[in-house]
Amino acid sequence: MKTIKILFIVLLITPFNSFLYSQGKDEFKPSYTLGGIVFSGWQYNIDNADFISRLDTSAVGIDNNSAFGYKPTAHQFEISKNTFYIDRAYIDLKAVLTPQIKARLTPDFYSFTDGGGKTQYAYQIKFAYADYTPFSIENGTSLTFTLGVNSNQWVPNMDKYWGYRFVSKTLTDYPWVTSAVKSGNTVLKTTSTYFSTADLGLTAKLTLPEKYADLYIAIVNGNGFRNLSFDNRFKDVQITSFIYPLSKYLADKTEKYKKEGKLRLDGISDLTLGGFVYLGKLDKGENYTGAQYKRNRFGGMISAKYNFKKAGFIKLGGEFSVQNNEDPVSDITDASRTTDARGISAFMEFNPPVESLNEKLSLTARYDVFDPNTANDALVSAKGFNSSNDQQSLLILGLFYRPAKVLGFGLSYQMTKFDGDFTVNYDGTVSNSLGRLFFNTVLEF
Repeated sequence: MKTIKILFIVLLITPFNSFLYSQGKDEFKPSYTLGGIVFSGWQYNIDNADFISRLDTSAVGIDNNSAFGYKPTAHQFEISKNTFYIDRAYIDLKAVLTPQIKARLTPDFYSFTDGGGKTQYAYQIKFAYADYTPFSIENGTSLTFTLGVNSNQWVPNMDKYWGYRFVSKTLTDYPWVTSAVKSGNTVLKTTSTYFSTADLGLTAKLTLPEKYADLYIAIVNGNGFRNLSFDNRFKDVQITSFIYPLSKYLADKTEKYKKEGKLRLDGISDLTLGGFVYLGKLDKGENYTGAQYKRNRFGGMISAKYNFKKAGFIKLGGEFSVQNNEDPVSDITDASRTTDARGISAFMEFNPPVESLNEKLSLTARYDVFDPNTANDALVSAKGFNSSNDQQSLLILGLFYRPAKVLGFGLSYQMTKFDGDFTVNYDGTVSNSLGRLFFNTVLEF
């Protein structure tokens, strides 16, 4: 509550500082822009395998060599399965209403599987907010408040440094397998992310002098943009920060190069350090005592980019994020269980130093490791997806081409590997990995 009070007091005081906001001499006219983003492509099941979904429970006795105690059935999916897809589509309306007030409205068109197993499309609000910047001065210092359905600031910033959201989501937004439970002759698999990419609430952003750092403090409902009607007296708090230690050096170097008639920086062109703290709590019910659901997350990142002399660059980065989840054991006791999760991701982008390519061709690579339960306290002989065999990894290798800023496409190979034999081949044999070949495209206009 102290954080909420401080933000409220600042919001009341800062309008009196609006005279510090730099104003142009000409009369201001509102402006509007309409754009969009489409992620689409083609996917091919390159190894004819998938996560086990059906078991042959008609067999007599337990199969000790199978992950879920029974052999998986053969032919659970089409051989050489492939499909064209639209992963996401956004219509993006942005408005600059005054020098201090901006707004954004973004419907999100997404796919889902209905009760009959068919892919359907629906839409809902992804972003709907207003920005108010009561304080901004020439040295780069500024203070902005955002109210409405706004981005979780960690995810879009990591998307920017990774640079290939249309290929794969980043570590904290990736749908990792967190549980897989046998139910009759089926396996029910659950995937989840660290937190939602957008939520309803209030965000304050402070940019430090010379733009050395951005600090975000957000207070949100905590249930994400998929459930905007969610009513909960508890609120989630996220503090996110990105530090740019070379900001002044790069700004001075850019200005020097402009005077010399150079349009491109060589050498190091970006260095960013970042971190976040997300404190979440969901009420488990007011009609009994006990621990509340807790969803706390912590993480950090680093990214650096180096430009070759005349053309091309190399970019290296990564992030490390952990989870602390606490859930009540039952409705009638104060007992709770804690589950800790941990993930790490490293990525690289190489653009060859060939002037004729005009920095349009890039080779990318990424490797993630995620453990949804770090306790590792289950018996090695225990069947099913448990704390001792739930770790998984993701490898991405890709080659991409951008003929223009608005369009990018290319091929990527993506392999997910598990600690146990949780995948089944078309012929019914088991393995521990899934391989997919993608033709990924992104259209931004």
